[in-house]
Amino acid sequence: MQATYIVQVATTALGVGGTLAAALLTQAFNRRAERERHEREDRSRWLTERQRVAAKFLAGALALERNLWSLCSHLDREERPARLPGHTTVLLIPNDGIPDVIDPLTREILVEGIESAFGDLDTLEELVAEITLIGTPGEASAAAELHERLLDVVGMLEGFATFDEAVDAVEECRSIRDAFSAAARESLQVDGGFNPPDRRPRA
Repeated sequence: MQATYIVQVATTALGVGGTLAAALLTQAFNRRAERERHEREDRSRWLTERQRVAAKFLAGALALERNLWSLCSHLDREERPARLPGHTTVLLIPNDGIPDVIDPLTREILVEGIESAFGDLDTLEELVAEITLIGTPGEASAAAELHERLLDVVGMLEGFATFDEAVDAVEECRSIRDAFSAAARESLQVDGGFNPPDRRPRA
C-alpha cells in the first residue's frame, strides 16, 4: 500500500514537474522569439532611416554639383597676378564689376549662385551630422569629405578661380560622391553593381 502511494506521489510529481518544465521552456521560447522580432523591426527601421538620409544627401549633393558646374562656365582661363585685382571675393566687388575682368552680369550670376550654394551646404551639413550618427564609418567619412570638397569649390568660385581649377574640383566631388554611394549600398545590403546617376567626368 505504501509502495503504491509512493509511486502515485512520484508519478504526480513527475507530471507536475514536466508540465512546469514545458511551461518554462515555452515561455523562454516565446521571449526569445519576441526579442528576435523586436531586433528585426529595429534593424528594419534603422535601414529605412539610413536609406532616407543617404538618398536625401546624394540628391542634394548631385543638385549642388550641377549648379556649381554651371557657375564654373562663368569663369575664365586667363592667368593674372591677381584674379580679382583689389578684391579677395566676388561677393564684395562693386555692382559694376571689374573692368576687363568680370562684367556686371557675370558678377550678379556668381553672387546669386554662391549665396544659394552656401544655403545648400548648410542643408547638406545637417545630413552629414545625421549620417555620422546612424551611418557606417565609411559612409560618414565619405559624406564629410564630399561636403568639405563642395565647400572648397564654392570657395574657388568666390575667389574667381580659373575655369580649369574649379572644374577639376567639381570632378573630384563626383568621385567622392561615388565612394559614398558605394558605402551606402554596402551598408544597406543592396545587391548588384553601382551605376552613377550621371555620366560626367570623374577626377
